[in-house]
Amino acid sequence: MNDDVNPPEDFGRLSVVPTQADILSAERPFLRRNKIDGSYNDVEHYLDVQFRLLREDFVRPLREGIAQLLERLGSAKVDAYQDIRLYNDVRLLYPVCTSSGIRYRIKFDNSKLRHVRWENSKRLIFGSLICLSKDNFDSLVLATVANREDISQVS
Repeated sequence: MNDDVNPPEDFGRLSVVPTQADILSAERPFLRRNKIDGSYNDVEHYLDVQFRLLREDFVRPLREGIAQLLERLGSAKVDAYQDIRLYNDVRLLYPVCTSSGIRYRIKFDNSKLRHVRWENSKRLIFGSLICLSKDNFDSLVLATVANREDISQVS
């Protein structure tokens, strides 16, 4: 851990939303331990540690899941992925203007998901982070689920 090292950049300049580099990088992010005993140097030190740890808590599963997916591309292995759900044949249909911003209606093939009881499922719930890619993650778009009622709106 980097407990006694100054961070490479001000945490306030880090994007809350993960970037493509955050997700596809094999480099470990700069993190320091949460202090259980003792005190932080100052408020800035406390906020830096907490922000980076919280951010890594939601970026790491996506990073590791996509890395696992990329390792298996072209192989016959179709095992379940530990931290991600994979949906195929996803299509962006059209933008929807709302009072909270632009959302996009999407459609995906759910023929293999007929067993999912959507009313009780935690899949694609409001606020879920989703990652869309059409070229094996050479490029990607991150979005959040805005409306699962018809399982089609993300922003």
